[in-house]
Amino acid sequence: MEVEIEYTTDYPYDLLLLADPNRQGVDTYLKTSDCYVALKGDKPVGVIVVQKQTEGRAEVMNLAVDESYQRKGIARRLLRFVSDEWAAGHHITCLRVCTGTSAPGPLMLYQQEGFDLKALNRDYFVRNYPEPIWENGIQCRHQLVLEKVL
Repeated sequence: MEVEIEYTTDYPYDLLLLADPNRQGVDTYLKTSDCYVALKGDKPVGVIVVQKQTEGRAEVMNLAVDESYQRKGIARRLLRFVSDEWAAGHHITCLRVCTGTSAPGPLMLYQQEGFDLKALNRDYFVRNYPEPIWENGIQCRHQLVLEKVL
């Protein structure tokens, strides 16, 4: 599906909260990150938030696609935009993304896009989120840390 990708400060919380239900946490990292939306016409159908962390390193803090537009290549397009365009402009050589263990789709996408598993942070979501997160009938407990060398 063809989408336009644009920088925004008009944050699409309906999308951001799909990937990260902690509004306070989202607000915290938005202050120091770049946010891009995938637009279908003038409707935001996807979002990616990326944060430069150290010289040469950045992290995808949030990646979400409207449920009715999922499985159409939008998340892949957003990831490639960050890897191929945003990272070059910010002199990034390593991109990190963290995801939960309860949703296999995102993990497969990240691996298909060249991310490699680096660490497992046990009980991350239990320790850091006030309410349990449930996906696919499974409580999201552990965080997977993946990295891609650019």
